[in-house]
Amino acid sequence: MTEQETTPQQQPAPEEALKTEIPAPEDVEADDSEEKEEEIDLNHLFPDAETDLNELFPEPEMRSLLKKVRRNTKDLGKMKERFSESFSEPDSD
Repeated sequence: MTEQETTPQQQPAPEEALKTEIPAPEDVEADDSEEKEEEIDLNHLFPDAETDLNELFPEPEMRSLLKKVRRNTKDLGKMKERFSESFSEPDSD
């Protein structure tokens, strides 16, 4: 019987596998956040405010937070209405 030589499959070295070009998460987040930050107009979100909210809150992080708070407040109001409608008992007097 003859012995067959088996050759192990060559796998790329770990260093070569890490060389793939993938943008760093910070770069992607920075690009997205910069676009979102420029778009946030607090005066539009809170039209009843007496002062210029964009001037009062110049930090992009704070503007983003206030936008999320406003959106969550609206969502909570809608949910409250739905729950009150679904749990209200019709008067049968």
